[in-house]
Amino acid sequence: MSTPEKVYLKDYQAPAFNVDSIHLNFDLFEDFCRVQSEIKFNKTNKKENDLFLEGEELELVSVLINDAKATYELSKTGLTIKNVPDHFTLKIETRLKPQENTSLEGLYKSGNIFCTQCEAQGFRKVTYFMDRPDVMTTYTVRIEADEKKYPILLSNGDRIESGKAKDGRHFVVWNDPHKKPCYLFALVAGDLGLLKDTFTTASGRKVNLEIYAHHGLQAKCEHAMDSLKKSMKWDEERFGREYDLSIYMILAIDDFNAGAMENKGLNIFNSRLVFADGKSATDTDYYNIESVIAHEYFHNWTGNRVTLRDWFHLSLKEGLTVFRDQEFSMDMSSRSMVRIDNVDDLRASQFAEDAGPNAHAIRPASCYAVDNFFTSTIYEKGSEVIRMMQTMVGRPGFRKGMDNYFAKHDGQAVIIEDFAKAIAEPNNQDWEQFKLWYSQAGTPKVKVKEQYSAENKTYNLTLRQECPQTSQEKIENVVKKPFHIPLVIGLLDSKGNDMNLESDSISKNTENQNLIHLKKETQEFVFKNVSEKPVLSLNRQFSSPIHLDWEASFNEVLFLMKYDSDAFNRWEASQKLYLKELSAQISEIRKGSTHVTTDPKLIEALGFVINNKDLDPALKAKLLSPPSNDYLAQLEPVLDGPSFHKAQDNLAKAIGVHYEKSLLEIYNSLHGKNVDSRDAKDFDRRRLKNLALYFLSFLPQHQELAFDQFKNAKIMTDEIAAFSILVDLESNHREEAIRMFHDKWKDDSLVMNKWFAVQANSSHKNTLKNVAELLRHKEFNIKNPNRVYALLRTFGNNFARFHDPAFDTYHFMADQVIALDKLNPQVAARIVACFDVWEKLPENQKGKVKTELQRMLAHGLSSNTHEIVVKALG
Repeated sequence: MSTPEKVYLKDYQAPAFNVDSIHLNFDLFEDFCRVQSEIKFNKTNKKENDLFLEGEELELVSVLINDAKATYELSKTGLTIKNVPDHFTLKIETRLKPQENTSLEGLYKSGNIFCTQCEAQGFRKVTYFMDRPDVMTTYTVRIEADEKKYPILLSNGDRIESGKAKDGRHFVVWNDPHKKPCYLFALVAGDLGLLKDTFTTASGRKVNLEIYAHHGLQAKCEHAMDSLKKSMKWDEERFGREYDLSIYMILAIDDFNAGAMENKGLNIFNSRLVFADGKSATDTDYYNIESVIAHEYFHNWTGNRVTLRDWFHLSLKEGLTVFRDQEFSMDMSSRSMVRIDNVDDLRASQFAEDAGPNAHAIRPASCYAVDNFFTSTIYEKGSEVIRMMQTMVGRPGFRKGMDNYFAKHDGQAVIIEDFAKAIAEPNNQDWEQFKLWYSQAGTPKVKVKEQYSAENKTYNLTLRQECPQTSQEKIENVVKKPFHIPLVIGLLDSKGNDMNLESDSISKNTENQNLIHLKKETQEFVFKNVSEKPVLSLNRQFSSPIHLDWEASFNEVLFLMKYDSDAFNRWEASQKLYLKELSAQISEIRKGSTHVTTDPKLIEALGFVINNKDLDPALKAKLLSPPSNDYLAQLEPVLDGPSFHKAQDNLAKAIGVHYEKSLLEIYNSLHGKNVDSRDAKDFDRRRLKNLALYFLSFLPQHQELAFDQFKNAKIMTDEIAAFSILVDLESNHREEAIRMFHDKWKDDSLVMNKWFAVQANSSHKNTLKNVAELLRHKEFNIKNPNRVYALLRTFGNNFARFHDPAFDTYHFMADQVIALDKLNPQVAARIVACFDVWEKLPENQKGKVKTELQRMLAHGLSSNTHEIVVKALG
């Protein structure tokens, strides 16, 4: 396999040809598919004599230009048409084999269903075309297939014709009146069940809503349908965006590399993000389905109607649409609680990405494979930057900017700077420095220094920002500039009340939030008429995605956890208390201590949370939840997985021992209540109850409680919580629970993904052995991304066991990556990312990882996996 070539943003050139229209004809057969395209071109660069069309894994049958035989050259990457006129019609016929397409890009078969995935560059596996997002045109698509085997034939837009064909076949013609890039093209053919509904838009138009899935699963699509209708209504009310076609369709399919895809009018979803019922789906599944259904629907305007010029600007649509789906989730539930969950996820994934060898800017400068752009940095950090914009101008000001964006750019392929300018203009903002968030990688650290003068009644706050070079920036010798960091601030008096802030540095947005703007490397902010020494509450609502380095006392942090009016900073305070304790315990464990005690002050502080009956269950659960290993690993100097695990267990056991009676009271008061409720408040109560069970499970006398919950659970939330606890235990019930769960759910593919994942995530000493055995399990399918992610990606993220030096886990995982890369490069690239943390491992483990990275590279890899491995090696 040849070494992939790097692609650079700086080399972007506008297309030399426009496409006026494209007509596609698909003849679907069991052993091949014939694709005939008719494309009308006109030349925009008169100096260009030849037309290059991307195409891969296609059998070329014929090429006609203005109905005459064309002169062309064929290569592995595409087709060059020689000496083309200024205006011409190109007719191309190709053949392809969807049933052999294991990459799940382009046109492929999932069981008996034909399906496409064209983002980012899958359309080149469908037919020869200008496979780039800035080439937009209208599509007319005719699909023909056997009527009995494939009664449902779908594509983008509106159905304009259908009828019978020869030999028991039939056809449907679709037309999409909205110009779109080819990555938004979709085709589906199969024998599918249908759930139907309608939505009436704000202007009174009736839209048909259709969700397609295997027969008999329609009841499991009802939550997705409800979520879709909520999304459509919310987008009209919040952003004034009305749907623009007469039909909106969703397909749920098992074999899909990603979560979902926003193809115009025909979304294709991984079935795990559509199917839900109380017995087989957790509360988290319900939340995720609502969120992702909303995300793909919101793409209709932020991604489809206004799209991106090139893939380096992917965050233009993804970061913006994540922001929109987060805002939707906040409005459907609790803004503060959803915000905390979003930040928790950001720190676990994106902050880890920023701290690793694959760190990149929100708008990267180069890549080997554009598929690798679909990262937490592009999505979640991109969303955070847009949230900072909203924080600075307020929600009403942000709405003005969004209206301006749609008015100026509807129907266009644009870049990130166009969006930033559209938000800035009606709000009179100068965001030249702020836009560095898009071009500079890494997570800034802001160091805090405080000084209070009782005599002058002044409070001086000095902030210093730094953002070390990433691995790639060191290679490129990038000199970083200070970020523009907006920080929502509060000062609390001794009673926990917010003080009135007087400072020349304070600005207020349209929602009356107090903001300071850190723009220099070091900056001082002076507050006047401060009657007593305050307690600082900085970066409220996580107004900027930063590490806040504040050497606050234990009592100050505890004070914030108890009294801060900002729920996010209350949670943040609890995390600081946990992190300090875990860090101290990890240090002792690494020194060889066999008996490590938990700081009594922390235990006492947690008692305030556990025994506070007035505290909202949602906030109580969050305050009691320890930080993730992913976030802990970023802050610790060495990633010692087994030590992390011992410290976490030791702390949890201490909580269980000290508050056994109170935790039992919480558990018993909430267990079995409102089990059928899908209300967010009941989700929170179940989360708190199962957290109490987790702490209690460290006491042998209460492990039977987990098994009782597992056996008698009426909903999956309770069943999987208890199952996860049991699989970690050295208990007689462990193997019994594994067998019982399998026998109960073996016919439900999505629930079986949970079965694989829980075992792969187990802290049990035999986890590597179990994972290796599960690879050979009759229900494991290496060609199904969901199965692979459930088993291998979960194991790669299991710090306790994947980074256990007692086992040769790295060689095992490298073997799996090499095998996967031949089948599905996108999936392999996601799995190999588990090696990104290798430079933080203990010295005796670093060499093992490096050897495996070099072995994979020498083996020859796809551009997707090659890029991740090369960056990891540095």
